[in-house]
Amino acid sequence: MLDSVNLERMGIPSVVVVGEQFVAAAKANGRAMGMPDIAFVVLTDNDYHVEDDRRVRAKLEPLVEKIVERLYVESRQG
Repeated sequence: MLDSVNLERMGIPSVVVVGEQFVAAAKANGRAMGMPDIAFVVLTDNDYHVEDDRRVRAKLEPLVEKIVERLYVESRQG
């Protein structure tokens, strides 16, 4: 989160990737750091530590498009 805030402050678009159970905390941190509208992509399945790399990759691949889309929107707005 802090890295994304720092990148945004330097004018570099960033996206916070956060587990579903941490969304409220991440939003609160964004507000506390003066960036209430920082872009998020939410991981809805957080059991990555118990799965093999192939399964983790298969779960995360669909998020790549969301991350790129958010980065593109952020860069166009800035």
